[in-house]
Amino acid sequence: MTNRFDSGTAIKIALWCVPVLFGFGAMYQTMLGSSADVVKVAADIEQHEALAAHPVTGARLEIIVTEQRAMREDVAEQAMNIAAICQATGARCR
Repeated sequence: MTNRFDSGTAIKIALWCVPVLFGFGAMYQTMLGSSADVVKVAADIEQHEALAAHPVTGARLEIIVTEQRAMREDVAEQAMNIAAICQATGARCR
């Protein structure tokens, strides 16, 4: 009976195990790095959500609201002027 586990078989097994072990190590390191990135991104999102508004966005919104108020006042004034013209001329205005 011959010994099936000779030096050639041991080398083949070692050569097969080395890349597999390196592959598992790389995958494990990738998973650790990814989980750390996820924790960092989650913390950044929580911090961003805690802000009332982005400072630049808040300033722009304030300008837009101010301009809309001015436009509403202009439209109301124009509506009153059109109503006065229609009443004075007797025109049928809608």
